[in-house]
Amino acid sequence: MNLFRKWVFFSFFLVLVPIANAQSPVFAGVAPSMEAGIGYSYLNVDVPSQNRIAMNGVDATFSINFQRRFGIKFDLGYDRAFNVFDTNYHADLLTYMAGPVFYPIRRRKFSVYTQLLLGGARQTGVNFDASGATSTGWVNRLAWAAGGGVQYRLTSSFSVRLGADYMRTSFFNSNNAIEGQNNVRSAVSLVYTFGERREHD
Repeated sequence: MNLFRKWVFFSFFLVLVPIANAQSPVFAGVAPSMEAGIGYSYLNVDVPSQNRIAMNGVDATFSINFQRRFGIKFDLGYDRAFNVFDTNYHADLLTYMAGPVFYPIRRRKFSVYTQLLLGGARQTGVNFDASGATSTGWVNRLAWAAGGGVQYRLTSSFSVRLGADYMRTSFFNSNNAIEGQNNVRSAVSLVYTFGERREHD
C-alpha cells in the first residue's frame, strides 16, 4: 500500500509541475539586442578655401540596444575621392565615432532613429596655398556627427537602413591652418540583428 501511495503521489507531481510551468509568466526581450550593419556611404566634404568634393565609401556600424528606445552605436566609416581638383591626388576621410541612439518610433517592421556620435576623423588630401601651389597633407582631429534615419525589417534577422548625418571634421586651409569642415553624409546599409526583441504595432 505504501508503494501504491508513493506511486500516486509521484504521478500527480509529474502532472502538476508542467501545468504550473505553463501558468508562469514568460519574459521576452530582457537581454540587450545587438545589430551589425555595413553599406555604401556618400560624403559631401567642405574643403577649406576650395570647392566641396564628393567622396564614396563604406560605413560599418555596431549597435547595442539596452532598451526599446535607447542604445549605443559604434560607427566606422571610410570615404575616398580621386583626382581632387584635377591635381591627380586623392583625398580620403576615415571616421571613428560612438554615441547614443534614440528610437522615437519603433514598430515590428519599421523604426525611426536619431543619433549623436563623437570621436575622431583622419582626412588626407590636397589644398592650395596662398600662392596657388599644391599642398598635400593629413589632419587627425576630434569629430562629431548628428542625424537620423529609418530602418525597415525584411526578415526577423535582416533590415535595410537609410540614414543621413551632419558631420563636423577638420582639414587645413590655404594658409596651412587647421579649419573646421561642414560635411553631409548619407548611407544605405544592410543590418543583421542579434538577440531578437519583440516589437508591437
